[in-house]
Amino acid sequence: MSVKIALDAMGGDHAPGEVVRGAILAAENLSDIEIILIGDEKVIKDELRKSSTKIPFEIIHTDTWIDMGEDPKQAIKEKPGASINLAARMVNDGYVDGIVSAGNTGATILAAASHIPVIDGIERTALATVYPTAKFEQTNRGFGLILDVGATLQCSPKQLVHFAFMGNFYLSEIFGFDRPRIGLLNIGEEETKGGETLKRTYQLLKKAEELNFIGNIEGKDIPKGIADVVVTEGFLGNVVLKMLEGVAEVVKETGKYAFHKRLSWKLALALLSPGIRKLRQRTDYSEYGGAPILGFKKLAIKAHGRSNAKAISNAIRVAAESSKQNICQKIEDSVGRFNLKHALEFADA
Repeated sequence: MSVKIALDAMGGDHAPGEVVRGAILAAENLSDIEIILIGDEKVIKDELRKSSTKIPFEIIHTDTWIDMGEDPKQAIKEKPGASINLAARMVNDGYVDGIVSAGNTGATILAAASHIPVIDGIERTALATVYPTAKFEQTNRGFGLILDVGATLQCSPKQLVHFAFMGNFYLSEIFGFDRPRIGLLNIGEEETKGGETLKRTYQLLKKAEELNFIGNIEGKDIPKGIADVVVTEGFLGNVVLKMLEGVAEVVKETGKYAFHKRLSWKLALALLSPGIRKLRQRTDYSEYGGAPILGFKKLAIKAHGRSNAKAISNAIRVAAESSKQNICQKIEDSVGRFNLKHALEFADA
């Protein structure tokens, strides 16, 4: 049986052109997948004609969508027929197995929250994102996952523990990690560091036998790849994510400056070009397939707003693979076992 993915064709800085081309790329390279394009039917068909594709995509027409700069809460309420709202409803109706959008992040999260049931036993969903890391150890794969990065700003210990379960299964099933190392972001490595929420979370994670919890990690450990999954509240996670993006921009601009400033620097950069190409590939968001919104019974993938066709294709691939691997059910089963075992401790967590 093929997997069906609803694609918000109108979401993103380069929609619908790059989004439609991404759908074509995914359909050409992935087996057992059906992609439903949601958006302005005429515009979508025009893009399909440009590509001369013979793939018979199903198109769900709507002349309403949510722009990147709109207020998410207001737009979701005032535009029930928007493409991302239709996509989320299709998941709830059982017509598709997951959704992908490169559009407004807040609107994507709210649409999913409005229409897709949350996994039993989970109180808060999490937006997770893959980030590049230095490979200081053989066990390091060159990237990790941090969650939450903005869906839930403040969390209880119970919710943070659930984030750890979500991240564990996502890296294990989608990227093939063997027992991902789970780290709790804190101001120090000692288990007594941080406020009561972090100290309580630490103790609960220690008891999670299904998880490979390595303890607290500090901000400096994130780019080093000390942990494969970094667990944190959404407010702090978003700050960390934006900081990493800012550092990447600074490094990029510094390289441009060095290339144009002196001939000797230009020659040195030329010698380093093979390594720079590998580094660029590791830091290319289009390689990782977008940010999953974890905690729902079906997966929603938020692709980068600047996504090109390659990024959209990889986001579709991740959504389809998540469905095939039944990740959401595995998260529900593992969280359910842990909740049952620690019900009394969770009473005040």
